[in-house]
Amino acid sequence: MPAAVEGYVRRSVATAAPGAFLFPSPTGGIWTNTNFRVRCRWTEVTQAVGLGGTTIHDLRDAAASLLIAAGADVKAVPVILGHATATMTMDLYGHLFSDTPWVAMERLPSFPERPTWSAIGPAPAQPPGIGM
Repeated sequence: MPAAVEGYVRRSVATAAPGAFLFPSPTGGIWTNTNFRVRCRWTEVTQAVGLGGTTIHDLRDAAASLLIAAGADVKAVPVILGHATATMTMDLYGHLFSDTPWVAMERLPSFPERPTWSAIGPAPAQPPGIGM
């Protein structure tokens, strides 16, 4: 859990009534997409900063993309996003993992290149033991 949220969560859990929401709306109910957007003036704010048309779900996609770009484990991302399976996450965001095989190969230890004939010397005209 991010440190910025930990204090709030600890206080809420310690003082909330059983069954209360951890992040209740001002009326004590659940946040819906609609009441959140209205209450925080989502449309006006996103337009004011040049991001008009951005949805709350876009933020979720951005968070997933940033987690993947930061190297989050493929098993950790679905847990953070609340996906039922890693398969679901990979179906949605798998294309963002596309360079990981190359990164993995770059992490392999370096091996010296195989010597070429030119590095060893000229190749014999005829292999030894043939035609002698």
